[in-house]
Amino acid sequence: MYRKDFGKKGEQLAKEELIKKGLKFIASNFTFKKLEIDLVFEDKASKEIVFVEVKTRTSTDYGQPEDAIDSKKQVNIRTAASVFVKLNREFKNHEIRFDIFSILKVGEKYIYKHMVNGF
Repeated sequence: MYRKDFGKKGEQLAKEELIKKGLKFIASNFTFKKLEIDLVFEDKASKEIVFVEVKTRTSTDYGQPEDAIDSKKQVNIRTAASVFVKLNREFKNHEIRFDIFSILKVGEKYIYKHMVNGF
């Protein structure tokens, strides 16, 4: 599976799992200039807009998938999230939350972790 397709598969899995948890899907792959947010949800229970960074890997040779979300990446996601909220005024009164959805493919199995308030 090509790298881009593998990443898209991970995003789809994350989207399905988060919908099962009761989050309302809003958008995927929101971009601003060269910045991107993988998934955007609304958590109606807590009145939060949830920005989700998905990291999918086939090994832990370079650490856990979530380890790739360094401080520079976090700043970029926060910047893109700010733009998203400005463009979508219906969310202006929502709290903002940043989650990480980490996926590790082992054989044919996908093992995932959803980290609420991941950063």
